[in-house]
Amino acid sequence: MPVTAAGDANRIIREDFDLPAGAETLAGDVTTANGCGPARILFLHGAGQSTRERQRPLRQALALRGCASAAIDFSGHGGSTALAPNSLAKRMDEAQAALDRFTEAPRTVVGVSMSGEIAMRLACRPENRIAHLVTIVGAIYDGAAFNLPFGPGFSAALRRPDSWRDADTLAQIRGYRGRITLIRASDDQVIPREVSELIAANAHAAEQCRIVELPGIDHRVSERCAQDASLRELLARLIAD
Repeated sequence: MPVTAAGDANRIIREDFDLPAGAETLAGDVTTANGCGPARILFLHGAGQSTRERQRPLRQALALRGCASAAIDFSGHGGSTALAPNSLAKRMDEAQAALDRFTEAPRTVVGVSMSGEIAMRLACRPENRIAHLVTIVGAIYDGAAFNLPFGPGFSAALRRPDSWRDADTLAQIRGYRGRITLIRASDDQVIPREVSELIAANAHAAEQCRIVELPGIDHRVSERCAQDASLRELLARLIAD
């Protein structure tokens, strides 16, 4: 059932859904507003305790700009089930299911932190018709880690020094022809600055590839965004641009 947000946002409508994906049932929503067309943006949250709620204020700002978006809680997060072990490969399947079911082309995909890897892989599938790839403090991972269940083996693969330089996505992104926006934080102690530079250096076919620096901000961009209206509007403009 549609839920109308309060305040300025009495124009904003959130339509909640349950999405079957493999063994799991994913909680998600489409956030829109009067006058918005179909959802063309998919948001993918990060790891740890993250859920789609961290991007709620940013998605509301986008709705007020006329841009509807969809988002899910990955399995094991928020309102989604956790019936089978998680991995990057499983997240990829869940993201693809949401993209197919709730968005229309031409699409924008926004990957936050761990989901930078997922967003890039989605964008590099031509059939997804993703015109704009956005990562926010986005990660990439050693290709050997993609199918590993989250746990000690996955963590060990990531702890290998500079393992991200062996990411499969670096080869995949060379064929992507859309626009790329890589948003990084100047005080990020989680994702090395070189990640965005390496992605950009491999984006040979992209229509445009830009790196946007957020000064004085650490890895917790989503949390900061919820409290900082100017940052929220900047990110909304970069995504909608």
